[in-house]
Amino acid sequence: MELFISPPLSEWFYSRNDPSDPRLGDLIKPVEKDLQEEIKKAHIAILGFPEDRGIIANGGKAGASLGPEYIRKAFYKLTPGFGNAFMSLSIIDLGNIIPGQTLEESHTRLKEAVKVVVENGVFPIVLGGGHDLSFAGFCGLVEGLQLGEKALGGINVDCHLDVREYHDKITSGTPFRRALEELPNRALNPRAFVEFGIQEPYNSPYHYEWIKKQHVTVMTLNNIGNRPIEFFLEACRIASEGTRAVALSIDIDSARNHEAPGASASNPRGFKAPELERIAYIAGRTGKIRYLDIAEMSPPLDQGGRTASLCAGILFWFCKGFSERAYLT
Repeated sequence: MELFISPPLSEWFYSRNDPSDPRLGDLIKPVEKDLQEEIKKAHIAILGFPEDRGIIANGGKAGASLGPEYIRKAFYKLTPGFGNAFMSLSIIDLGNIIPGQTLEESHTRLKEAVKVVVENGVFPIVLGGGHDLSFAGFCGLVEGLQLGEKALGGINVDCHLDVREYHDKITSGTPFRRALEELPNRALNPRAFVEFGIQEPYNSPYHYEWIKKQHVTVMTLNNIGNRPIEFFLEACRIASEGTRAVALSIDIDSARNHEAPGASASNPRGFKAPELERIAYIAGRTGKIRYLDIAEMSPPLDQGGRTASLCAGILFWFCKGFSERAYLT
């Protein structure tokens, strides 16, 4: 199967060239050839989805197509932390999906790449890009694991429900209506899907009523209050119950704009950075979670690299948790 992926750039991989101060840029392996052979040796594979046509189609600002590059640059400057967490992981960077002539073509390319990663027993992390990518990523997970009806659970950490009606026009507001209605084998179980951190003033009452009729669990930011970890553990339980796998999507606009000014649709309210990092750590440790994407990081809107740094921190803590999964120890 041909995969439409451009190889990672060497400039993304930071190094101090100091054995006593290793960075993730020293440890994460760029894959430039023999891609499918290298996938088989890894625990985690990183893919970029440099697309923001879905955001523009939804009336948003361009810029998230640059997100994968800036997230990587911030992530690869980090150290592996304390203990042997990252040392125990084999993480590869496959590069970026080559955008197609249409957004639909880009989605097909992402789906096929995620499918290949998953078929080989490797965990895919997708860096966006517009949030529309989640539908394609979920499709790749379903096909790669050969999931049947209602075998997939999901968690969307987001300010928005993203269940706008889909009329043959992909936008960043449509991924989860599409996932609920159009995934292969109707794999996503609505009762095992959780909308987490939703902010009432930024969502249509009609979309809320629609998603409640599907029996989806909605945990609003107001509901969660100062107990995000307790609520996220419950979200993981709901998404895992009766399913074979869980897909996790994190829209960076779930963070307050003090910490994420570079979100495509930021606002003053949201999770604090340590809360999102703790959520990511718990998700990393949760064995049923088999897919992660981070969406809507827009470098042109960022200030002082704060949003890229937050995305990097989320990735760090997810991988730290992932390294502690029982089958890796």
